[in-house]
Parts: sequence; structure tokens; C-alpha cells
Amino acid sequence: MISGPVARSIIGSAFALALGLSVARAQEPGAAETGKVGSDYVLSAAPFTLVDADGKTVRASDFPGKWLLVYFGYTHCADLCPTALSQMTSALDQLGTVANYFQPIFVSIDPERDHGPALRQYTQSFDPRLVGLTGTTDQIAQLAATVGVSYSKVLEPGDDYVIDHAATLTLIAPDLRHATTFKLGESYRIAATLVAALDRAGVPIAGANNIGAYR
Repeated sequence: MISGPVARSIIGSAFALALGLSVARAQEPGAAETGKVGSDYVLSAAPFTLVDADGKTVRASDFPGKWLLVYFGYTHCADLCPTALSQMTSALDQLGTVANYFQPIFVSIDPERDHGPALRQYTQSFDPRLVGLTGTTDQIAQLAATVGVSYSKVLEPGDDYVIDHAATLTLIAPDLRHATTFKLGESYRIAATLVAALDRAGVPIAGANNIGAYR
């Protein structure tokens, strides 16, 4: 059985050559029209170095062998973010043990307010597997641009603000070089997209319960 870096390299190459996921451009305000949303692409550098709720440095390489499922949002988001995170975690629940191939990640685009206990409590309220990350304004902007996701702060009366952002998910292959950013959908559509990624990368999941429902 092939394992370790060789296996991750094979998976990443298969992902780049044959993923072909059915995706569409996000239509939310602030959605990026970069050509990356709705397509597969090669990352020019390691995806991210951010910090978690405890201020500990977290790198994409800290999740070896995992497919990183990343959502950009913020804890003060009224509707879109709670819906997106619920759909994402529900999709993983539907996959049963196959979900173990994936690491769900919430990247806050509001580092001014999202850190420490507030960030931890927010992510844990959706799923204990969900890792909340943030960083400097520049770090977050660089990562978002790398995966074709845009966002913008909109000032409101007083000192308050909201952030317009794309309703997308980004899937980064275990080799941390290949990725796709796709439009958020119902949980079963997300699950089907994840299964398709594993299938086309040659990951052996044929024996998993109910997996045929997503093919």
C-alpha cells in the first residue's frame, strides 16, 4: 500500500488532471470574478499560515493527508455564514466515515472582532471538527486572493460594519498545491462534490455506507 508523501503526490496529481467538478460562480455581493471560482487551479505557494483561537500558529501542512474544506466568513454574519457552516457540516455528517478524509476550516475575514473565545465558541457551536482560524488583515487577504474569494467591509451608521463576501467553499487537495473553489449549495450537493473529488483522485471509498447516493 502506498502511503506518505508519495500517496499525497499521486492524489494531488489526479486531482489536478481529473477533478472536473460541477461548479458555478458565486452570485453573492462581493463574489470574486477571478476565473478561480468555478475552476480547478494550482496554488503558487503554501495555502496559509494563520492562527487559531488560542493564538497558536496553524499552517495548512498541520493537517497531513487531509483535504481542506475552507469557508470564509465572520461571526457577526447574520444569515449567510450560519447557513453555510450548517450545510458544510451536515454534508460531512452525511458522508459518515468518509468525512475523515476532510478537515473543515472556518477562516474569519473579521480579525478585529473574531479571535480568542469568541472564535472558538462560534465554530464549536456548529461542529467540534470545525477549526476556526484568523490572522492579520494582510494574511487573510492574501489567502482569499489565492483561492479566488473576495470580500469587502461596508460601513454602517456609527462604528458598526458588515462584510460582503462570496458564498463559496474551497477544497484544497492533500498535496496543498491543487484546489478548486465552488459555489455553496445544499448539503447533499456539497457531499456529492466531495465524493467526486475522492473518486477522481482514486481514493478507495467504494465500501463506505450510502456513498453510492452521492455518485
